[in-house]
Amino acid sequence: MEFKNLVIQESQAELNSTKRVIDALKDEHADWKPHQKSMSLGALASHIVQLQTWFDLALKKDILDLMTDRKNLEYNNFEGLGNILIQGGNAAIELARITDDDFWNREFTFKAGDHIIMKAPKHVVYRTMIMNHLIHHRGQLGVYLRLLNIPVPGVYGPSADER
Repeated sequence: MEFKNLVIQESQAELNSTKRVIDALKDEHADWKPHQKSMSLGALASHIVQLQTWFDLALKKDILDLMTDRKNLEYNNFEGLGNILIQGGNAAIELARITDDDFWNREFTFKAGDHIIMKAPKHVVYRTMIMNHLIHHRGQLGVYLRLLNIPVPGVYGPSADER
């Protein structure tokens, strides 16, 4: 199986799971933080959506510089953020469809100005900097929902709230 087929299947599944979590958010909690060092619920949700859409932004290039390439998402509410998620996630999946294994083995540089954060083949960047990172933060968002007493949607099967 070509690597792109694994990426397409995984990206679609994670996109669907992330959409369920974003759909559970309530706009009145956008500024809420569980701790002073934590991101707000809105900032965390935006970061998660950005990660889901980074594939299209980052991996079609060979270098991503956070100092010049970073784009803030513009949305008015969590419904709008969910729309950005679907559009960006679908664009990422469409990009994956036209890749080949040579694309995934090309070196990618992730940096902030002159500081190199990571230099690795694109398949490693996809797994670590995008998917693992996304899944980690989506788990955090599930904890935010629990602390706010908002039913947590199932991600890899039914949640305790869905049983």
